Amino acid sequence: MDDTERFNELLARIARIEASVAQTSSQIGQLVHAYNQGLQEAFYSQATYLGDHRALTRLRSGQLIYVDTRSVDIGSHLMFGGKWEPHYTGAFERLLRPGNVVLDIGSNHGVYALLAAARVAPNGHVYAFEASRDFCELIRASISVNGLDRLITLENRAVADRAFETTLSTDLQMSGGGHLVADGHAEPAATSAHGIRSQTVKCIALDDYFSDPAQKVDVIKMDIEGAEGLALKGMANLVGRSPSLRIMMEFCPLMLSRFPHNAEFVIDFFKSGGFMCWTINPDSSLAPARWESLLAIPDAIQNVLIARSHPER
Repeated sequence: MDDTERFNELLARIARIEASVAQTSSQIGQLVHAYNQGLQEAFYSQATYLGDHRALTRLRSGQLIYVDTRSVDIGSHLMFGGKWEPHYTGAFERLLRPGNVVLDIGSNHGVYALLAAARVAPNGHVYAFEASRDFCELIRASISVNGLDRLITLENRAVADRAFETTLSTDLQMSGGGHLVADGHAEPAATSAHGIRSQTVKCIALDDYFSDPAQKVDVIKMDIEGAEGLALKGMANLVGRSPSLRIMMEFCPLMLSRFPHNAEFVIDFFKSGGFMCWTINPDSSLAPARWESLLAIPDAIQNVLIARSHPER
């Protein structure tokens, strides 16, 4: 073997050693990541039961949150992991800046309102609207225990197109599906032994609530199970005078069809206001979408971001 061959063999051995070291380093990195993730899961899975279907746990943000223990869909994720909809909350938090005015419409347990308060402090403000009296009690306690009374205004109201009273229907086990009862639409059967709870709630239009013509809004998160069109109808003036507004909302043509202001109304509302839309990917990134594509699968529930320019620029 001449010097060239010996030199090439030496380089090959060095390359094999480097590859082995890189593979070992990668494996160690994966183990460290798994360990840290497991440690986080254990830390954020400490819930204290307080009685009367209430527990106190902690969000990944570090904030304390009160939870309804009957809630399988949302409450269980909060108690055992400290998070809910991480893909969507990640996209939501990237929209927020200190000093922003944020509306959380359909607050449920108040996750989005609490996360927003931390991001808009010290001079911003969050308005949380929740129709359920039970969830409002939980949110109010969470606001108090975190010392956020100055940053969050909580309203026990449903947001719609006008002031009136209607019925809110909630399956206690699937708490995320609480919705206003639409005229002429049959209610689904209960999915749990707890059954369906109905209560009379008051509705408001945001154009009435924010009657000051100087009031603007920076970010809206809206998840109200098909009543989004009603809410938009009642906030047309507020949306019109908020040029940098970014909206994250749930869009489902089938659920929207229960009300007069349906999916087509929602799309026309935004198109006429110069808005574009993006769908939210599983990794929280955004993908541009055509308005008409949202109608392609009527029963699909999509979380979309809506803005007049790219929402993260």
